[in-house]
Amino acid sequence: MRILLAGTPHFAKVAFQTLLQAEQKDTRLEPIGLLTQPDRIFGRKKELKAPETKEFFRAQFPSLPIFQPERIDCETIESIKALKPDIIVVVAFGQILPQAFLDIAPCVNLHASILPHLRGASPIQEMILSQPRFFGVSVMQMELGLDCGAVLGVGYVPNNGENLENLSEILAKKGAQVLLGVLKRAQILAPLPQSHADSTYCTKITRQDGLITLHDAQEVYRKYLAYYGWPSVFLESGLKLTRILGFVPQGAHRAGEILQILPQSALIGCNQGYLEVASVQPPNKKEMPITAYLLGARLQKGQCLEG
Repeated sequence: MRILLAGTPHFAKVAFQTLLQAEQKDTRLEPIGLLTQPDRIFGRKKELKAPETKEFFRAQFPSLPIFQPERIDCETIESIKALKPDIIVVVAFGQILPQAFLDIAPCVNLHASILPHLRGASPIQEMILSQPRFFGVSVMQMELGLDCGAVLGVGYVPNNGENLENLSEILAKKGAQVLLGVLKRAQILAPLPQSHADSTYCTKITRQDGLITLHDAQEVYRKYLAYYGWPSVFLESGLKLTRILGFVPQGAHRAGEILQILPQSALIGCNQGYLEVASVQPPNKKEMPITAYLLGARLQKGQCLEG
């Protein structure tokens, strides 16, 4: 089976790597090319950074073509047509694909939610914020629109309290298993149309989503898990809480009150409950243990992180 891969971030890289390394007794997958987003300027040094899928694909298949158009144009479509793919596998590519592209070959998409729930750009973050008993992934037929095609397969993993980074890795690997099952059974699967009336949507995460008030400890901890890595959670002052060990939901305190300073963490009060914080990152500085931060800021038990 000649397969074109289309995807951009780490989630897609893990899914592709797992898919291509999986046992393939019934289905031989022959990668023929990669479609991904262009290299982007990244970080304070303004360095050009390639997508993780490109780095992986270039290392594994150095002789195969990589397409990085700003927009899917006629030239890109004709170039991919010439490769004669049997199927196109899309994972977090980064833009809605035009009908002319979908007409090249059957297209299947891996989405990190149980569709039609949480269509859109940030399903993993939204799942973590809502804390269901199980997380899941869906593989669907692609059609013009946002994550609206008929479902071909689903997979579930239990909620063990993972943060965004860890859960993304788990769901990408689970998604690759579901993808492989779909590809093996493509000729006999009966697609299940989505119930559009039951659909929900999530939007792209912005930095401002990480801004927190220390009102509810449970809410802050869920945001910490959901926005782990980026944008992180931070106070109005810009102080990031980079490592939160846990929370207690009971009790009423002043927001930001230092309840206790432990050897390697501190208990920080919220209006409802409290957090155990291990490390922070002040604006324009490196991450540091919270104990070192409190010492440097001359903050003691009974005082508040923010005035």
